[in-house]
Amino acid sequence: MTRLADHLMARLAASGVTTIFGVHGANSEDLFDAAALEHRLRVVVAKHEFGAGAMADGLVRITDTPAVVVTTSGGGAMNVVAALAESYDSRVPVLALVGTAPRPGVGRGAFQDMASFPDTPDIARVLSGVVGAVRVVDDPTRIDDAYDEVSAVLRSGLPAALVLPKDVQAAMLPTESPSGDTPPPATPHARLRHSEIDSLADDLARAVTDGARICVWTGEEASRARPLAELAGLLTVLDAAHVVSPGGRDLATDRTAGVTGVMGHPSAHRAVEEAEVCLAIGCRLSATDRAGLDAALRDTVITHVGRYAPRLPGVDRTIGVDDLRTALDTLVRAVRERIPPAPVRSGAISSHTTTSDGTSSDTTPSHVTRYPLEYLPTPATGPGPSMRTVVEHIGAVLPSGTTVFADAGNTGASAVHHLPFGDGRFVVALGMGGMGYAIAAGIGAAIGTDTRERSTDPAARERDRRLPRTVIIAGDGAFLMHGFEIHTAVEYGAPVTLVVLNNNAHGMCLVRENLYFPGTPTVNRFGEADIAAGLDAMFATMSVRRAGDAAAVRAAAAELFAEPGPNCLVVDTPAHEIPPFAPFL
Repeated sequence: MTRLADHLMARLAASGVTTIFGVHGANSEDLFDAAALEHRLRVVVAKHEFGAGAMADGLVRITDTPAVVVTTSGGGAMNVVAALAESYDSRVPVLALVGTAPRPGVGRGAFQDMASFPDTPDIARVLSGVVGAVRVVDDPTRIDDAYDEVSAVLRSGLPAALVLPKDVQAAMLPTESPSGDTPPPATPHARLRHSEIDSLADDLARAVTDGARICVWTGEEASRARPLAELAGLLTVLDAAHVVSPGGRDLATDRTAGVTGVMGHPSAHRAVEEAEVCLAIGCRLSATDRAGLDAALRDTVITHVGRYAPRLPGVDRTIGVDDLRTALDTLVRAVRERIPPAPVRSGAISSHTTTSDGTSSDTTPSHVTRYPLEYLPTPATGPGPSMRTVVEHIGAVLPSGTTVFADAGNTGASAVHHLPFGDGRFVVALGMGGMGYAIAAGIGAAIGTDTRERSTDPAARERDRRLPRTVIIAGDGAFLMHGFEIHTAVEYGAPVTLVVLNNNAHGMCLVRENLYFPGTPTVNRFGEADIAAGLDAMFATMSVRRAGDAAAVRAAAAELFAEPGPNCLVVDTPAHEIPPFAPFL
């Protein structure tokens, strides 16, 4: 006999899940107990269910594998909804396990009953709006069917939820299903239609031969798939300019014209505007991705390649693929076969590209127009260092391989626009754009990917100091919402640095007030809060620094980035600073 909760955790572990995030509660305690007993799983208790959901979301974005959040009923279940909404809009496969009141108490006044609508809230209906599938497991013998159904939804890229009454969690199954030790089927790649790739290769080869200006536009799906060699080969064989959406920022190379959209670079917009052919790779072309470019795109031949349909009406061609790396590798080979080798002209630079299967080939030399990175002009403000200054100084001392999570608002805009391109991952959640997401998500990613062995050995500790870490860049508004997930980072020794840009305001809301409602008294300025002193007093084991000028920012960041555990840098910035956000300038 096997407890259902134990069986479920065994299946999760067998599927590749490594970390369970959540907040404990009476109606979810069997799930937490089972997770703690499953040696392949790590249990992380967050401070708030939104934080737990965002932690799972952040881990998925970095590892590109599903993660799990566990909540209890009542307020706990409602709190996770906002995180799942972000996961849904951004296509992040998070599985929510929601414990609810025992079946005998449903409709009889049970504490936190959420299954007796219209007398009580209906948690299944609430969740159905923010996940791809909800399954309520009222019959313990149907757990495998329900699990298989939500697993299929996760493999499609959407979040899903299992609603599990407490007595169902504790129910004993008559026999252990063999599926508890069997990995799930691999994601099918049926949507790599070679005829569509061949047709696209024909058109692209013709465009190259005709000397057409081509721009490749990569986005968040491409960022997660990491087709680095394939992308390099594509850019070279097409002689293409390259731009990235905010979500695809960590795919930028030395030939990238910049980031597109409301927080984007003028150079990137010019590259798109001057292109005759645009190839969107894993970029859904949302309003945030393409703001300011709609008029130019109407006269551009646009092909979208990716798993999820574009959000721009009128795209000329959409090629749906389930494996972006394989699709790009196939496309590069097909285009190369159709283009005769060009002689290397005087001064041209040849490149050498390695494809995903390990083969390598000399590629056509690039003569494409270069677009040096240009920045939006923002007015100077004071006192204190500008957000651009802070972000640039932080970027200058970021260790190689650092993962950066940027939050919403002025801080996020500054990070997207001004952080130097590096070799680490970059995440900004623009689906729902909620403040505080990056703090929890970055901590979740740091904990979930931290494979260090805790050791008192000096050599091991020195090795740990050199491991890549996660850096979170957020504003004081985000900190006041969900900043105390830093407690979770301290509890689990996460290799994370939280950078808080403190202007004692909801900065972007304040800018909007000043621009659009100048005659209205502000509601977005706050009294001074000494965040650094508060954190320093609360956490004796965590290093906290406060900086008020550029030199102090750089010195403190370099010091903190060299430490193995969680730490925090608070920087005082001007309240009325206008960020690099095109509608404001």
